[in-house]
Amino acid sequence: MIKFFKKIRQHLLSEGKTGKYLKYAIGEIVLVVIGILIALQINNWNELRKIHIQDIEFLNNLKVELSVDISSLRERKSHYQRINDNIKNTIKLFDGGVQSLTPDEHQEIVSALTDFQILTPINKNINRNDLVIAQGTIDRIDKELNRKFLTYLQETQSINAAITKLGETLQELEILHIHPNVDYNEINPKANKVDFDFNEIFNKRGVRNALEKSFRYRRAYIGDMSRKIADAENLIASIDDQLNGAD
Repeated sequence: MIKFFKKIRQHLLSEGKTGKYLKYAIGEIVLVVIGILIALQINNWNELRKIHIQDIEFLNNLKVELSVDISSLRERKSHYQRINDNIKNTIKLFDGGVQSLTPDEHQEIVSALTDFQILTPINKNINRNDLVIAQGTIDRIDKELNRKFLTYLQETQSINAAITKLGETLQELEILHIHPNVDYNEINPKANKVDFDFNEIFNKRGVRNALEKSFRYRRAYIGDMSRKIADAENLIASIDDQLNGAD
């Protein structure tokens, strides 16, 4: 192709057709520029296509991680609700001043006293995408989705900070009020699993207050988890909108 154009130029010059040669030269330059622009456009299109594929992969990964969050939150919410149900029933037994307890009531009290200190922060299962998030990927894809997601993370961190403090308080209450009055016989596995007078601990105001605080703290946390589940579901819906629009 280059030889072909060269022959044309030489032919025009040999015939002294300078005007036509200049026009031809300008046309050749225009063709070269157009070729460069087309090449740049194709390159830009390929780069945008790569970014588009990466964005879709990122959004799908984020959706999976949020789904894991939801599953974890629902499981923990159900677990904590069972603990609170036991504690609530145990507090009723305290208030009733029951003198003779059924085996089921015995077990319910033991479960309440055993699990009363369980309270831990929310697990964040989206660390795999943190680097991409920090690079501003969500903000580039959709600013409103980025705002929602950042709010989701910030609220999770705030809840975790509060729950950590409440969990530390429950551990202190267990040391002060539960352990001095309840012996689970953990040292000797052959012994009776519990070794305390149920009726006697009913008169321990510190034990009852500890159970009430545990119930209230966990109830607030259950409410927080319900809101985080709803937030994660809304984020997934927003991600689906982006994925559907990307098709």
